[in-house]
Amino acid sequence: MTNEQTRIAARLNGRTQMEAFEAAKAIWENSETSLERPLITTLMSGRRPFNRAAAAYAMQLLKTPKIIKALERAVKNKTEHPRVRGEAAEALAHGHRKKSHDVLLKGLGDRSKDLRFWCAFALGEMAEQRAIVALRQLVATDKRVVKGFWSVAKEATDAIEKIEGANKGHRRKDGCCFCVRD
Repeated sequence: MTNEQTRIAARLNGRTQMEAFEAAKAIWENSETSLERPLITTLMSGRRPFNRAAAAYAMQLLKTPKIIKALERAVKNKTEHPRVRGEAAEALAHGHRKKSHDVLLKGLGDRSKDLRFWCAFALGEMAEQRAIVALRQLVATDKRVVKGFWSVAKEATDAIEKIEGANKGHRRKDGCCFCVRD
């Protein structure tokens, strides 16, 4: 890891949310696999929830097996802050493995509206057919609004539309086209 990458990784654990997310954006501009370890460390034990959320946000471009497994653990961790779990679910939409689909399906039934919202989003992006029944249930029952966005029901509706329509190209015989091979 270069000195610049070390500084960026350290800024993920900065004192302000702005500093942490600016570091995450810098990682997007220079997403090297050498950042895998500091990103996972920050995701798992960053000082504040916004530090851990910034790490999950930055992980969207690094699709290594270790990154994907760390994101899955964050989604499943019921003691983790909902924002962190939501960022991890969103990141899995962009790089995941077959098992990630199951993790996100389970997240549709979680207590956290943020996690349900982002799991619905991710499953829609993945065109996961198995999610339709649970998504329809959310459409009918979950009117809770996620701050800065819209209701879980609306996101579930959007996900169903993606699954049934435009995202059909994301599926292939042996799984979704975005699944990283283990």
